[in-house]
Amino acid sequence: MARQAQKKTAKPITAAQIKRIHATIHALRIDDDTYRLALSQTYGVTTSKDLSMNQARAFIRDLEEIAMKVEYESQRRHTEQTEKEPARFSDLANRPGMATPPQLRKIEAMWRDVNIVPEPDARSRALRRFIQRIAGVADMRFLDSQMVSKVICALQAMQQQATEPAKTQKPKNAV
Repeated sequence: MARQAQKKTAKPITAAQIKRIHATIHALRIDDDTYRLALSQTYGVTTSKDLSMNQARAFIRDLEEIAMKVEYESQRRHTEQTEKEPARFSDLANRPGMATPPQLRKIEAMWRDVNIVPEPDARSRALRRFIQRIAGVADMRFLDSQMVSKVICALQAMQQQATEPAKTQKPKNAV
């Protein structure tokens, strides 16, 4: 009875508040059952239309606090992830005339595609031997901008050769 008397004297919720509640609920991906349970436990109603203007204001504030916490947590996780794992070869950036980190990552990716060695250590040793043969340097870190082009072209040729069907060779004695 007291609730009904309070409801008659309190201003009803506005359409804008209802929209804001539902937009926030949708953004937070809160299912309908959870939403109605929160309304019931906190305000004793099952629909936002039964809230007063002040109750709606408080509910919106609570939802927006939850949204800010969710956003903060998401950003924190993203920041931790990017801080933990810097991009490979990022320490080799800003070297004029030398291969850039994206070029070095491209070489590694292309090598993984054309190489058949399954063990990572053996694969990296094979890559170093390949780079020594093509560019004349002992490691990818020492590739300059001209040498990196040679290595990438050689890897592209290897990729193309691997994708072409095996050509049948004629014996030398054949007429």
